[in-house]
Amino acid sequence: MKVTKKVVDDVNIVLELDIEKADYAEAVEKELKDARKRIQMPGFRKGMVPAGMVKKMYGQQITVDEVNKLINKSMYDYIAENKLNVLGEPMVSEDMQPVDFATAEQFTVKFDLAIAPEFELKLDGAKVPYYTIKVSDKMVDEQVEGLRNRFGEVVSADEATADDVIKGNIAELDEAGNIKEGGIEAENATVLPRFFQNDDEKKKFEGAKKLSSVDFNPAAAYNNNQSELASLLQKKQEEIAGITANFRFSITEISHRKQAEMNEEFFTMAYGEDCTTEEAFMAKVKEYIAGQLAANSEYKFSVDAKEALMKQVGKLTFPEKALKKWLLARDEKRDEKKLDEDFPRMMEDLTWQLIEEKIVADKGIQLSDEDMRNEAREMVNLQMAQYGMSGLPEEYLKTYVDSMMKDEKQRAQLRDNAMSRKIMAEIKNAVKLQKKEVSMEEFQEFFK
Repeated sequence: MKVTKKVVDDVNIVLELDIEKADYAEAVEKELKDARKRIQMPGFRKGMVPAGMVKKMYGQQITVDEVNKLINKSMYDYIAENKLNVLGEPMVSEDMQPVDFATAEQFTVKFDLAIAPEFELKLDGAKVPYYTIKVSDKMVDEQVEGLRNRFGEVVSADEATADDVIKGNIAELDEAGNIKEGGIEAENATVLPRFFQNDDEKKKFEGAKKLSSVDFNPAAAYNNNQSELASLLQKKQEEIAGITANFRFSITEISHRKQAEMNEEFFTMAYGEDCTTEEAFMAKVKEYIAGQLAANSEYKFSVDAKEALMKQVGKLTFPEKALKKWLLARDEKRDEKKLDEDFPRMMEDLTWQLIEEKIVADKGIQLSDEDMRNEAREMVNLQMAQYGMSGLPEEYLKTYVDSMMKDEKQRAQLRDNAMSRKIMAEIKNAVKLQKKEVSMEEFQEFFK
């Protein structure tokens, strides 16, 4: 079989495969013999159906299958051997004549190939800003406040603040402000005013005394969140649907978290046995905040690096007609008008994908299972941190990671994330960083 490449332009080529019967006849005969061994027909023992009958019944389909196998293997072998960077999938040329494999002794099949455009990329010639966010006194104060609350002790209080946990009995009121006969009531209910979404309702509990009562509107306090209301009133959601009445909360207990004292015991609880002085504690606080802010700096760098490299590469010429044809064939439900609208953005995404592929090839970047496991560990730690959980024991962390690695969908996401991280690390190492320290307020302006 002969394969011929015909260049249409820089991003379009046609592959012509000249095929003769001798190219696939042996494979067809072998498959017919194997089929005869498998076929069972009434009146014949298994494997004893006459060869002529098998050929008459299955010969054409087997021929089609073997020719298709030959075409696909020959085409993709040629693409791999000649290192053609094909976009999408090869498409049968529109001017190719139909072929009757049952009668044709020789024929030609033609495929249109969309080829990725060539471009130069000089990482070491790019300049990219890198913004470090300044750790402010306010950030430090808030972090210290949070740690003192976290490691403080819970004590009973006689007067409530918005941050306290308040327990008591709750009863529905009528329009006159009296406890409604047959209304909703619940004992040992709990309210946390700091989570109220209505400031007026929150203020009603500030300064409230133990064994006193507060009339408030739960629906307003929780912005009519049915889940929150059902939990407070100890009812099913369908039982409190439409409830907008005021309720009386009779306070039986106020729990106040007393902040930890700024002493050695607190410092070591917060940051370990090596942290024994206020000076060391404050240094740890600033180090922790800087570490948290670094993720913002890295994200901003990735945005700026992508913009700088896209600008350096410029607008690439893509095989628009071939790509649109492939995209429409791939998804029959795709709207042609919508595709025309989305196509420029899609080509921007494709340009960045080609840049990433070039960096991977030029730098010899490889991805290991350990890279993906590290990515999984990072994702788990971030998820746990959102729930206030840190320092997850290694055995539990390993269980989460193992589970993610076994899930094909999650594994694919880990692969993409880990590769993107390695690519960006290569970019950061190669480009010239223009470092600048900014305040959080200045940093946030970049995203407005």
